[in-house]
Amino acid sequence: MQPQVPLICEILGIFLVNLCTPNDERVTNKYKRNTDKFEVDYQWNYINYTWPTPEDYTNAVDTGKYIPENNVMAGIKIYKDYLYIALPKIRTGAPITLAVIPRNSKYKENALLRPFPNWRMHTGSNCATLQNVQSMEIDSRGVMWVLDGNRFNNFTQCPPKLVLLDLKNRGKVVHIYEFSNEICSKDGGFLNDLVIDESDGGFAYITENSAHDPGIIIYSRANNKAWKIRDKSMFAEMEASNFSVDGLVNDKLVPVDGIALSPIPNRKNEDRLVYYCALSGYHLYAISNRILKNEQFCKTGAWRRFIKAVGIKQGQSDGLAMDHEGNLYYGLLNMYGVGKWNIYEPFNNSKIIDQNNSTIIWPDSFSFDGQGFLYVLSNGIHKYFNPDYDLKSDNGTKFRVMKIYTGTKSYLLT
Repeated sequence: MQPQVPLICEILGIFLVNLCTPNDERVTNKYKRNTDKFEVDYQWNYINYTWPTPEDYTNAVDTGKYIPENNVMAGIKIYKDYLYIALPKIRTGAPITLAVIPRNSKYKENALLRPFPNWRMHTGSNCATLQNVQSMEIDSRGVMWVLDGNRFNNFTQCPPKLVLLDLKNRGKVVHIYEFSNEICSKDGGFLNDLVIDESDGGFAYITENSAHDPGIIIYSRANNKAWKIRDKSMFAEMEASNFSVDGLVNDKLVPVDGIALSPIPNRKNEDRLVYYCALSGYHLYAISNRILKNEQFCKTGAWRRFIKAVGIKQGQSDGLAMDHEGNLYYGLLNMYGVGKWNIYEPFNNSKIIDQNNSTIIWPDSFSFDGQGFLYVLSNGIHKYFNPDYDLKSDNGTKFRVMKIYTGTKSYLLT
């Protein structure tokens, strides 16, 4: 049935466009405004926090505990009315490693970050607190799976760990799993990114990005156990190592980094594919989750026969993201853009959906908001990893959280 148009609308027509347009159509038109490019939602020239007291802030600056230009964002995830941000400690002077801001905040520029779940979890006084977080994922029940596994510097001697926080209960710690040194070393290990498979008691598939032992870690929540697979497809590609972003050449061989999981299948026992790629690489690979969940089979080495070479991307990628319709989004670092490919089509149908060398500078982490928007974090994080790069505290925008309307939602949902 067509909505009834009030008589006054028929008479005054164009002068009452907003009033006379049905609500559902106005909403649709609103969302259609940025389906072809990313628009900036939040941006920061510098990162600062909601300190307990002014004295705490002054003391942190005076002692070097807080050096504004050394703080960097790496991972973003949206859940309900909040944006959660991972802040890896790459350089000294970064006091917080996981934070949150309300999405309805009127401050869209240089918004203060609130330590999450609280300041106590960032004291560093014991290994149960958060040490150095790179990324996280939020499951369908509102539990955040946090990768506290950056151990590439000497900022902590605590083992790499996976921390589960209940977002429905103010971030209460639900569970902590410490990885053994054989799976992720506390001296050089790097838990980079993860996806969650909620079947069979829950699994996390994690990229281990360390230079000396790259691979994919599988964690079983039901068995509280982890194992690791390693393959040459997870190594960096020499021909993809030299590329420039924002005037800085990246010549390091960076291994497996981005990871994504295909949507929940219609049939319960149907396989899902785990997609992955090296940062210094063009190739995209995939393997069945059924294989990854079989610890004993992973130990045989025979699992390597089931790796699928999916295709060759237009450029190097950091983060990947999958929606519930099978659209895989991936950053294109050297092209200042974001690519898209539907997994049910040939890979040569992939396309670049947006490019902007002023705003999409190192597209890193992605998140869906549940309202049809895809978010991406642009952070220029390669500058922070380069010890020779002189970071400056100035008025230039360093971090942007941008969004585009896709009309889809996360791979975790149906």
